[in-house]
Formats: sequence, C-alpha cells, structure tokens
Amino acid sequence: MAQETRDPSQLLQDVFGYATFRPHQREAIEHLLSGQDALVIMPTGGGKSLCYQIPALVKEGVALVISPLIALMKDQVEALRTNGISAYAINSTLDSSEKVHIHEEIGKGKVKLLYVSPEKVMTPPFLEYLSTLPLSLIAIDEAHCVSMWGNDFRPEYAQLSGMIQRLPDIPVIALTATADPATQTDIVKQLGLRNASLFLGSFARENLHIEVQPATQRMNRILRFLNDHGDQPGIVYCLSRKSTERVAEQLRKEGYHAAHYHAKMDRQERDRVQEDFQRDNIQIICATIAFGMGIDKSNIRWIIHYNLPKNIESYYQEIGRAGRDGVQANTLLFAGFGDVMTYRMMISDSESPESFKEVQIQKLDRMFSYSQATSCRTNAILSYFGESRHQPCGHCDRCDHPVSSFDGTQIAQIALSAVARVKETVGMQLLVDILRGAGTREIRDGGFDRVKTYGAGRAHSRDHWVQYITQLIDRGLVSIDYTEYGHLKMTSIGQDVLFGRESVSLTKPENYKEKKPREKLKKETSRQAFRRELLVSVSLWRKKRADQEGISPAHLLSDATIAALVEGPTMFIGQLEEIPGFSAHKRQLYGKEIIQAIRSYCNGQEWIKSFKGATYLETLDYLHAGVSLQEIIHARGLGQETLYGHLAWLVEQGEELDISSHFTGDEQSVIISKWLELGQPESLNTVIQHLPEGTGYGKIKLAIAVWYRAQKEDVMIN
Repeated sequence: MAQETRDPSQLLQDVFGYATFRPHQREAIEHLLSGQDALVIMPTGGGKSLCYQIPALVKEGVALVISPLIALMKDQVEALRTNGISAYAINSTLDSSEKVHIHEEIGKGKVKLLYVSPEKVMTPPFLEYLSTLPLSLIAIDEAHCVSMWGNDFRPEYAQLSGMIQRLPDIPVIALTATADPATQTDIVKQLGLRNASLFLGSFARENLHIEVQPATQRMNRILRFLNDHGDQPGIVYCLSRKSTERVAEQLRKEGYHAAHYHAKMDRQERDRVQEDFQRDNIQIICATIAFGMGIDKSNIRWIIHYNLPKNIESYYQEIGRAGRDGVQANTLLFAGFGDVMTYRMMISDSESPESFKEVQIQKLDRMFSYSQATSCRTNAILSYFGESRHQPCGHCDRCDHPVSSFDGTQIAQIALSAVARVKETVGMQLLVDILRGAGTREIRDGGFDRVKTYGAGRAHSRDHWVQYITQLIDRGLVSIDYTEYGHLKMTSIGQDVLFGRESVSLTKPENYKEKKPREKLKKETSRQAFRRELLVSVSLWRKKRADQEGISPAHLLSDATIAALVEGPTMFIGQLEEIPGFSAHKRQLYGKEIIQAIRSYCNGQEWIKSFKGATYLETLDYLHAGVSLQEIIHARGLGQETLYGHLAWLVEQGEELDISSHFTGDEQSVIISKWLELGQPESLNTVIQHLPEGTGYGKIKLAIAVWYRAQKEDVMIN
C-alpha cells in the first residue's frame, strides 16, 4: 500500500496513523518532492524522519539514508517495518548472504529506504554502486556531525559533500535536532547543499518537565525522583564508565531492574543491554553518552543527568529522548562545578585544534550558566537555539517555584550599551571587566578603558554581572557568536531595551531550594482506576506480542497510542482509525487482537454500561452468541428499526457480521440502486418513497453501511 498511495496526507494517515502534519513537516516534504535540497531542524521527537520517509514513499526508487550508528539504523528500520514499509540497513553486522539478499531486493525495486553509515557510503565500491541505483533522494540524519560547531563533530561526515557532488540530480535533505544558528549555516556549507531552504521547527517540548538540582546527595535525590515513576523506563547519564557501573549497582540494591552501558564493554554485551532496554526487559540504563543516539524508544518517561553535560546541544538532545510519543516525561539534571573542571581538563588534553577547544570551552561555560539560571529554563534553551520567547513555559522548576524579580532595565541598558560601544567584539568575561573598570592589559591594549561605559557597572559585583548578563542571554537580548570567539552580539530585542522601547525583569542569584511538598493527590474515581488498570493490561498484551515478533514494544504501539486506546475505551475495529499512530498496516495485523483484549478486560465491569457504544456492544454479544433478531428484540426490548440501526452502526465500525439473512431476495441491491440513482441523498425520506412498501429506515441504513464498507475494502485491496 505504501508504494501505491502517492498523496502525502493520505500516506500520513494510512501508513503512519496520524491525521495531521506537525508544523513545517508538509512544507519540507513538498520542498523535497519538488527536487530541491533542504535543511530540517526539529527537536528530538519532533517528527524529522517523516520529512524524508513520506517523500521516499511518494517517489519512485530507493531513498538513501545516511545514519551514524548501527543501533540507530536498526531501530529506524524496525519501526518502518512495523508500518509495512520495506526498509533495510547495510552495516558490518550483516553476513555476505544477508547483503546479497538486500542487493537483490533493491534490484527488484522492492526497497523504499536504505540506511548506510557515512564510512560505508564513501568507499569507492559503494559510491560506484550508488551510481547504478534509481535513487529517489538522499537523507543525511544527525547532520550536526558535519560541523565543527556541532556537539558531535565527526570527520567522516565532512566527506559526504563528495558523494553529493557525484549525484547532482538527487535532492538532499539534512536533518538534526540540535543546531544553533552557527551550526545551521555550517551544515549547509560543509555538505554543499544547493540553494537549500531551512525548515526550523520550534525547539519547545511542552511535554518535558525540566528540573535542575545541586550535585549533592545525588543517590538520595534519585531514589526520591524514582518513587514517582514506578516501573517506567528511563536513562541515567553519567560522565564516567565507573559511575555507570556504581549507580546501576546501587539501583539494583534498591530493587530496580537496572543495567550499565559504556563504550569499553564487550560489543555483544552492549548489544544485549540495549536490546533488553528496547524490549522493556530492563527498566533503567545507567550510561555514558555512548548510549542514546541509536535509541528511538518512544516510551522513555524520564532522563536523569548524574553529571553536567558538556554543552546545551548534548543536554537537549539527551533529554529529548524522553517523551518522544508526546506523553508527559520528566528530566532531572545535577549541576556541580566539579564537572566543569573535569571537562576543561579533557578538552585541554585532547588533540583537537585550539580553535575547536575554545568553542567547546565556551559552550561548556554556557551549559554551566544555564544550570544556574534563575528564570525559565525552557526559554533559556530556546534563546540558545535562536528562538526568543518571553512567556514562561510552565513546565520547569523555575516556573514551578519562581525566584523574586526586579526591574532590571537600567542594569540591562548599561550592559547593552557596553556591548554596542565595544562594537560587539568581546566575550562575557572581558565585558564584565570593562563594566567593572578593571585595569588589565587586555583592556588597555584594546582601548576599552576609553569607551563611555568603562567602569559604569562598579556598583555591582563581578559575580552579579556574570549572572545578569547570563539572564540577558537567556532572555534573548544578547547572543553568543561561537564563530567569533564567543563575542556577545546584541539582538533586536536587546536594541528595544537599550533604546527604552521595552523593559526587562531580572532576578538575583539564589541558592537552590528543595522542592515544595507535593499537594496531596486526590483519590481517583472508579473510572480512573479502571482506565489505569486497563492501561496496564493492554501494555502487557503489547509486551507479549512484541516479544513474539522480536521487536520493541514501543515500535509495535507507542505509549501515546495505548493511552488513546484506553481513554474511550476503544471497543470497535472502526474506532481504531481515529487512534493516533494506529496505521492501516497495524490495524490489519493487530486490530482484532487489541479489540478483543480490551473487550475481554471490560467484560463484567459495571461502569461499562454507560460507555458510548455499550448498547451496540450488547447487541453484538447477542449476535456472536447466535441469537436471532427477533429474540434480540424481545430480550432487549428494542424496536426492529432500532435494531437494524445497531446492525448498520456495527458494520460501519468494521465488525464482521453475516447480514445475508437480514434481507430478502435482491432487497439490498434494490435499495442501493435506488439510493445511487437518487444521488446518494442524506435524507432517507427521499429514498423510502421510491422503495417497496414495508422497507424500513433501518434496512436502508444497513444496506448503505454495507455498500460503504465494500467500497472501503475495495480501496484497501487496490
């Protein structure tokens, strides 16, 4: 079906199970389908993959997807196959027979997406092979790896421009979740994208709650955090290999099913741990950053950073691995300056160019400043990525427990004036020295002691100035240009404040406070308890079914999809079409099973009698028991027309009923012929006037429902 349907909106609905596109997805898809290059920046879980997967299904040929990790390829291929899409990955884990099979399938035109690593794709034999393929497009995932300004620079990515030059007629789409403006510009340059349009989604993740705590008594804090998360899966990111092992061991002693993961482990053991986490056999992974880029597990409900990440890009990418299904998720970061010193030594001891080291140190300092922020944390992240927003997010610890603020317009104007008078050529530390009137040689040599704002900020301590300027950056008044040695640049918002067109509030630095006691939870109703228990029951069914197929439970059905299933609850096949993420392929494979599982659990539940479709379900139970229509009418006290209306509704919902005994002779054919002849009127009064006497409204409804069902199934088959 995926290869036959050509309309992107229809593919979104039928193949992926979603009714509407997210912001910028449709535009990026249409741009790529027009044959033009594109750069897509969307947060983790924001739907980047659909921007190339749908065009791959629309266009003839095979889409080449460059992906950096074997685990990531495997995960994405598995997710595509659960939706009935023919996708393969070529990597070092395959034996020769498997590779031969993939090439044969490609030769037969049966493969829509082919995943390959950058190292593999740039080998001369593979480049030659690509020239023989009917490529539909090239997608470069994790495209920030091509840039020195990105958070995970990989030299092999920089060679991809050579492949693009060899295939000038193939549209290219580069995608990443974390790229500041400097990185965005560099991606286009390094890959040699041709007149590429930028599709920049909002970096806001409304379902992520963000919290930062001091790096003290971390294990006690972690255990308190986990008390609120039951057996939900999550990741604890640690800086060192030893800490991953130590934290995992401590969690196991507390009764949690936890495992560690780091690069020095045996490869087979790493694969086993990752596989068990994907299959929900392990609840908690304690890992270094070696774990995660290859994870597309949509039901991760929390992320803890045991140590400070090295930059905001890494931090936001890692917390973005929680709640990819759009369901509520929580994140906790432990911040301590000791981690900053450790990273500084690691950067200093590396063999990277000095210019690269300088960028990494600046980004590290920015990460620590973020951890000390006294205002909305989400807005600080958005500002870092070039997206300014004043309205508090309402889902971070600073919004939960705001610190006191004051009118900081005058302070801001002093700092902004200094930025302007030094012509935006200094970084934060030097700007603070200028404001404080320091007599350093750097200030004298630069002539900064002669600018009007020299010493204008002596009334405030150095520490306070650092905090205030950090807040100006967080609020989008000032930006850091990493391509110019971390120089501070004034934004348009900053200009409005400088010239008195806008005011700004600032907060004084405060010590971290313990969270306020939680409000006492309200006692759940019987219906809420039922839905919670049904959610567990359906999740167990998902786990069992996924194990049978050897796939991740989250790939079979996401947590968001299961939550939607139990909300109603969903009791009929036809209702599955309205469930997000329940594609046509999955309805065909699992529809009857999941409906039966839900009905079985609901059977005998007292409150189910008030369910919207309860009366139809009762009629269906009678029909399945072989009870005749007349017996149902007598048993339920229904009129004949009402009962036929029930049959029509059940047919519309996809229930398999033998309706041949409910029509005499060619009665159904006569009804439909007349209805079609009259132009398919919605009002049945028009139809009934042209039918034999005694033909009731119920029979007409049933005949029309059967006709619609047949038309729909015919479309599905073709």
